[in-house]
Amino acid sequence: MMTREFDRTASIGRTRGAAIGPATSRRNLFKFAGAGVLAIGAGSLLAACGGNEAVGGASTKAEGALATPTPFTVGSSSGDNFLIDVVNVDQNQFAPYNLEVPKFIYPQSVVQGMQMVSAGAIEGAAMDTMLAMLSFANGQKGNRPVIVGMRMPVNTYNMIVGPGSWPDQGAGFVEKMGSLKGKKIGVTAIGAGTDRQLDLALKAAGMERGDITAVAVGQIPAAIAQIKNGRLDAYVGFTYGSGLSVATQVQGQMLIDFSGGDTPELLSALQVCPLVMREDNAEAHEDVANAWLAAQWDAKTWIEKNRAAAAALLNAGTFNNEAPVEAGKAIDFMVDRAFPKVSPNWKVTRGGIEHVADVMDQLGMLKKGTVSYEDIVPPFARA
Repeated sequence: MMTREFDRTASIGRTRGAAIGPATSRRNLFKFAGAGVLAIGAGSLLAACGGNEAVGGASTKAEGALATPTPFTVGSSSGDNFLIDVVNVDQNQFAPYNLEVPKFIYPQSVVQGMQMVSAGAIEGAAMDTMLAMLSFANGQKGNRPVIVGMRMPVNTYNMIVGPGSWPDQGAGFVEKMGSLKGKKIGVTAIGAGTDRQLDLALKAAGMERGDITAVAVGQIPAAIAQIKNGRLDAYVGFTYGSGLSVATQVQGQMLIDFSGGDTPELLSALQVCPLVMREDNAEAHEDVANAWLAAQWDAKTWIEKNRAAAAALLNAGTFNNEAPVEAGKAIDFMVDRAFPKVSPNWKVTRGGIEHVADVMDQLGMLKKGTVSYEDIVPPFARA
């Protein structure tokens, strides 16, 4: 069913407004299977957000609204980095811009999500900066992903450890990483974003890959189970809220916040959550891109003004109403630490992209200069 759904979606290309996947209640989209497990992240099957009707129909139009109702397909996931998408729907914020969003598409992985952007099946989504640059370097002109905004200009990854004797929070980054020597550390997949972040953390601490054992465990429920069973010592979390929830579930702790003040700039300055569109789409429909960005800005503003309500929405959607404390801390992280670094209208800074390029060069992922700021960021999205 998954393959059929993806193939059918990909074949649609840029046909606007076509239904993809079954109609599903929005209230249940962010809840994953697993008794007693908080499952977070990009691991759900493709699903529809909302019913068969597009989200739209506002009588009052916002500044920058499109002249006519325009279907727009958004790719999303569960978790705090994607709460803005949820708020857009919950607060009916697409409609004032004449954007019709009949569903969210939930790729099974970020890699599949990027493939769907290139196929035209997803028109806008928050993705991964490194993967976007790799996809651009290896893609066909016109079908390549370009970065039209930066939703999270901070590193939201973290290192979660299970029960045991670990350095206290006052210890330095190098000491904390050193405590992981000889340990088994879970990542979603070898070569995935979490694995690349692990490589970068090791490099920043002056360690080698051989100092630890990386274990591909898939999505979070499996990681929780393996930490509880003693098969894993640690896990690389990919959002602040998801990391906190794993730590709570395994009775462990967030050993390292990769955006923390004691984390080397090589790691802490990494911007991890860009907003991407397909190259030809962004070039031909700058007005649509700007309307989507404006709707997201409205969601950001709503979260800033309604922390408690935003935390409740995150807790109900992602954490199945089981993690109110973690949801609250995730919102505080977003509002107090991430949003102050966001450029107006999500503009993309040269320094942010060039830092990612430096990191990828150091990790042997992509030679510096292969993808420039001007290559991957359209003129209207530049800071």
